[in-house]
Amino acid sequence: MSAAVTIRTIRLGWAYMLLNMRTVFRQPAAVLFVLLFPILFLVIFSSLLTFEIGLPPEAEGSVPAIKFSQYFVAGITASAIFGTSFNLLGTSLAFQQFDGTLKQLAATPLPKASFFIGLVGTALAYTIMQMVIMIALGVAAYGIELPDAGGWLTLIWIILLGVPAGCVLGIAITRVMPSANAAPAVIQLPFIILQFISGVFFTLASLPTWLQWVSGLFPLRWLAQGLRSVFLPDAYKFAEPGMSWQLEVAAVVLAVWIVVGLGLAVLTFQWDRSG
Repeated sequence: MSAAVTIRTIRLGWAYMLLNMRTVFRQPAAVLFVLLFPILFLVIFSSLLTFEIGLPPEAEGSVPAIKFSQYFVAGITASAIFGTSFNLLGTSLAFQQFDGTLKQLAATPLPKASFFIGLVGTALAYTIMQMVIMIALGVAAYGIELPDAGGWLTLIWIILLGVPAGCVLGIAITRVMPSANAAPAVIQLPFIILQFISGVFFTLASLPTWLQWVSGLFPLRWLAQGLRSVFLPDAYKFAEPGMSWQLEVAAVVLAVWIVVGLGLAVLTFQWDRSG
């Protein structure tokens, strides 16, 4: 593929991303769901669960316990990233497959690569907007400290790996959806389960060891753990399995899921399931 063709493919992908965003922002209910749903979760759970999380005896130094709300900011932000890329994208694609929208799109001059670039770009744009709102709320309402330069770099690569990992899995899972009406249930089930075993609502150390291993196979656990390394005091790595943030493992797992999910998406994705 020549450089000119590559640039054109990316440019058309960018144009398709902007079209997607304009379409969604013309629907206030959709905007509310995409941007504010995880924020409502944060406010509700932080209001209901007011206990504190302390460090285990093995931790070094004297670090005060933190409120659950401070711990939860990182987890629900990770859930928002994965929910936007996996949940929302997968459900939307399934509806477009069954109502013939993708069939019509496949017949246009838009390169298929540009279509998928536009999907990932849309998820990335929504994720950035969510992150800005969530961080602002975390700082204003829950005393979250803004990360240092190293923390911002960690946040950036987590987003750049986490969003594509969720997107390719969202694309791949459309293959097992029997109908458009079944899509929300099919995709919500694994998403809800992963939230409960990935350190979003509960600390990982409170889960049985076998569940910790299971959660470690999936992206959401590493998104949440990576974001805790960004927003929590460094001493709280001792509250994680292995008493470490394990950022190298997080990067590898997310990268592997991008490759695996991309392979599954290429092999199984269908443009038309309306027949």
